[in-house]
Amino acid sequence: MPLRGRLINYDGHDALGHHRRFDVHFAPMAAMGFRRNVMRYSYDFVPVDADGEMSRGDVADNASWFGFGDDIHAIADGTVVLARGDAPDNRRFDESKIATDPMVLFGNVVVIDHGHGEFGVYAHAKQGSVAVKVGQNVRRGKTVAQIGASGSAFFPHLHFELQDGPDTQAEGLPSYFDDFVRVVGDRRIPRTQATVDTGEIVEALSP
Repeated sequence: MPLRGRLINYDGHDALGHHRRFDVHFAPMAAMGFRRNVMRYSYDFVPVDADGEMSRGDVADNASWFGFGDDIHAIADGTVVLARGDAPDNRRFDESKIATDPMVLFGNVVVIDHGHGEFGVYAHAKQGSVAVKVGQNVRRGKTVAQIGASGSAFFPHLHFELQDGPDTQAEGLPSYFDDFVRVVGDRRIPRTQATVDTGEIVEALSP
C-alpha cells in the first residue's frame, strides 16, 4: 500500500467511483487534450481515525485532516521519471494550463517507472514534501512525498493510480495490494493481491 495505518478509499474505480467514468469523449475533456482514461483504475486514499472519520474541526483547514502531511510510500521498486513539488496546497489549479500541461491536474506529483510497462502516479502531494528526484532509483516502501491538497484536490488525500505510460496520454492499469486488512466493524479481514472498493476502510500492515 502507498500509505500506512488506517484509511478509506474515498473514491475508487468500481461502479461507485468517478474515476471509472472519466469520459474522454465529453467535449470539455477532449478540449483539454485527454484521449484515454488514465484514471480508470485509480484510488483516492484518505487516512481515518478509529471511528472512520477523515477530519476533525474546520474542514477548510488542511491541518484538520488526519492524513495531511502523512508519508507516501513507493508501492514497488522503480525509477522516478517525474517529480514536482512547488504547487500550493490551496485545493485549486489553473484549468487554463491543462491543454498544454495536463499533469497540472495532479498538483505536486511523483511518477515512478516500476518496470514492465507500469508507472505509479502519486498525486496531490504537500508543497515542498517531494523527497525524490528524476532519475533516482527507489525501493519499495521508500517515502517519496507527503499527503497534501495540491492541484485538483477537494481536500487532503493521496490520488494513486497505475498506468502504462508516464503522462496523461497513458491508459490506466489495475493495481493489486498485499499486506493489508479490510476493517469491517470489529472484524479484520486479511487481504492479498486485492483491490480496495469505494468506501472500504483498510489498514496497511507493512512497508
